[in-house]
Order: sequence, then structure tokens, then C-alpha cells
Amino acid sequence: MDPFIAILIGVFWAAIIVGLVVRFIRAKKGQRLKAVAEPLVAAADSYQENLIGKTGTAQLKDLDQN
Repeated sequence: MDPFIAILIGVFWAAIIVGLVVRFIRAKKGQRLKAVAEPLVAAADSYQENLIGKTGTAQLKDLDQN
């Protein structure tokens, strides 16, 4: 069972890397790093929100604009 889980973890990370590469290739020339970093930042923000219970940065930006 352990090799199966290791393979699944490897496939999971490979899918994430492929997705980031595709986002990088399809993004406009001046927005490539932003396009790649956006899902990672959103995931970290969601993790922080769930772990600490504080409002995420995306919600803070929305509140500032109103």
C-alpha cells in the first residue's frame, strides 16, 4: 500500500506542476509570473484563513475598495 500512496502523491504534484506550466505558457507576456503565482497565493491565503481564522487578503482588498 505504501508504494501506491507514494505514486499518488507523485502524480498529484506532477499535475500541479503541469497546471502551473500551462498557466505560464498561456498567460500574456507581461502577466506570466502573476498568472503562475495567483493560484499558489490563493491556496496559501485559504490555508491561513482556515488555520488562524483571520480574514484572507483577497477579502481585505475587497473591503478597501468599497
